[in-house]
Amino acid sequence: MTKTTPTTKGRRARRLAAGLALTGGSALALLGLAGTAHADASSVTNAWLAPGQEACAAAHATTYLEASQQSTSPGLKFKLIAQSGLVINSSPGPYTYWKTSTGTGSANWQGPGDYTACAKNNGTSPVYLYYVIITTS
Repeated sequence: MTKTTPTTKGRRARRLAAGLALTGGSALALLGLAGTAHADASSVTNAWLAPGQEACAAAHATTYLEASQQSTSPGLKFKLIAQSGLVINSSPGPYTYWKTSTGTGSANWQGPGDYTACAKNNGTSPVYLYYVIITTS
């Protein structure tokens, strides 16, 4: 059995974020070749959030979006917000990992526009945020 340490978790998260960035870059390059497709992405990575602090990533979506977040310990509340300010999805409580998606035909899809994914520390001690990523098309 392998023991996971905070350092190992940090390395894994950085590798995951780098892999996602490379995958996202490849996907963007392929979409660029298609001519009519458009994709956008935004992220916040490797940040300590003090109690009350919030970190957000935003992107423009035309037909679909996916947002995910990961932190070191429960203590962060996650939410996805449409450009109107309406919270269209949120974690029911503090989580270490949360992922959501929406798009054309989904009940919570608010149409083409800007969307924001946020992680907020509602706890009483700092929490390390590995990433908040929002990817759209």
